[in-house]
Amino acid sequence: MDSIIYLFSGLTAQKALLFLLLSVGPTLVWLLICLRFDRSAPEPGKQIFKTFILGAILTLPIVFIAGYLTDLVENKLKLASFASILITAFLVDGLIEESAKYFILRWRIYKSPYFDELRDGFIYGMVLALGLAFVENFFYGLISGSLIRGSEIILIRGVTTTFLHFLSGGIIGYYLSLVKIGRRRSLTAFWGLFLAILLHGFYNTVIGFGWWWNVIPIVLILVGVYLIIFKKIRRISSR
Repeated sequence: MDSIIYLFSGLTAQKALLFLLLSVGPTLVWLLICLRFDRSAPEPGKQIFKTFILGAILTLPIVFIAGYLTDLVENKLKLASFASILITAFLVDGLIEESAKYFILRWRIYKSPYFDELRDGFIYGMVLALGLAFVENFFYGLISGSLIRGSEIILIRGVTTTFLHFLSGGIIGYYLSLVKIGRRRSLTAFWGLFLAILLHGFYNTVIGFGWWWNVIPIVLILVGVYLIIFKKIRRISSR
């Protein structure tokens, strides 16, 4: 309850509206990029909207669970800063957020009759992740403490962290589609989850240590992953 009170303390209608608009902008850009991948045989708009909303709803429990565990690791366990950052990056943020994406994709989206092509895994995984990133960015703005700081955080996360979620969601979705459409073994899906956790954890580790001189390499890695996904989607679409 205290965390909820803190989250909304000092919140005004103007601040909430600004943070909401700033969160919408980058999310919309990535969503349009995602839908462009699917333009030759687009998924139903209703299903896309449903997937996005599921991702947005998914953020609510994640924020509080991850927040509690992060506080536990950083303030209660008395670990060295190195160990604390790694545990938070991989076993809290990476594991919880990517596992939540996997769970929703596997138990809600996977069963949809519209999930009937290999590239659908990419599309639904990316859209779900964008719903999560949208609400998460808004929350980060709320807890920033100031209008200017909150706006900066949302804009930076809109370019970087939203991109990360976009890619990791696509990775998870693709490996699930390999199981459903490609007739691969069920364990193949967990390989996608592992890669997503690894990517997420690596990204958060760089941010956690404040290795800003490594931001350029990690951006290059994210762009490289994007190009691999783009190339694979084009190959699937040309079949």
